[in-house]
Amino acid sequence: MNFVILMAYGSPTRMEDVPSYLSGIYEGKPVPEYAMKENMEKYSMVGGVSPSNAIVDKIVNKMQIRLSCEHEFKVVLGNKHWKPWLESVIREIRPGSGDTVIAFPLFPFPSENVKNSYLEPLEAALRAVTSSPKLKFINGLTTEALVRIWSPIVAGSYKDGDAVLFDAHSLPIFRGNEDQYNSAFMAASRAIAEESGIQEYFVGYQSRGKYGSRWLGPSVYDVLERIRDRGYESVLAVPIGFLYEHLEILYDLDLEFGGKVKESGINYHRTGLPDDSDRMVDELVSLVKREVA
Repeated sequence: MNFVILMAYGSPTRMEDVPSYLSGIYEGKPVPEYAMKENMEKYSMVGGVSPSNAIVDKIVNKMQIRLSCEHEFKVVLGNKHWKPWLESVIREIRPGSGDTVIAFPLFPFPSENVKNSYLEPLEAALRAVTSSPKLKFINGLTTEALVRIWSPIVAGSYKDGDAVLFDAHSLPIFRGNEDQYNSAFMAASRAIAEESGIQEYFVGYQSRGKYGSRWLGPSVYDVLERIRDRGYESVLAVPIGFLYEHLEILYDLDLEFGGKVKESGINYHRTGLPDDSDRMVDELVSLVKREVA
């Protein structure tokens, strides 16, 4: 049996669960006041239910249908910080020594730090229930796959006069080198712009944390100054650092950064996300097939 474990951060489905969710992220330590306030504001925007939950469930279901046509596959979701918990999922499916586990955190760019944050609990969960199945770990998508996914989205959203801003989630570099992640982001931005016929584009990071002083940059706010200096009247945000709609896009990018763009006298709009589109599912299925082969 081939087990495909799609992994995500996880997100609560009720406002009442947000404090418990944050307590888990902070490993039982007191949740900083700013984090509680900001997350309560984020979840209140969507009635307590992140759009990510339903989208990821659809991705799982579509991949299950597609993969079951050719091989014996079981596709499941295992979250790091909310139900369905990764450990619970492993206990339920109980892969054996003759099985193959293909694990893929739903992040577009490779990162050793992100990889380890999922691989370590996955390996611990597997050790607790089984005699070591064959484990394959997918650490990010290829640039070519991201071009196939994103170029049609950019082409459908771009308008003459837009400053195209490719955006990704910042990561802390005081915890470890993130050159691989940064290089993948830059390469994907360059390739998508070229494929989309974009002559000039900008790159920036969003959601820089409030702790630590060293995070991947430049910030989208710093890039905004360059866009304004270049005389652009409109910004098209292209969040290629995400694969599906996310509260951090709706809040950090659209509400906070988009609001700052408008305050600067510049129009703001954003592309959609790959979500559970056929193009997205095609690439994920191809990744899994290559690992099995």
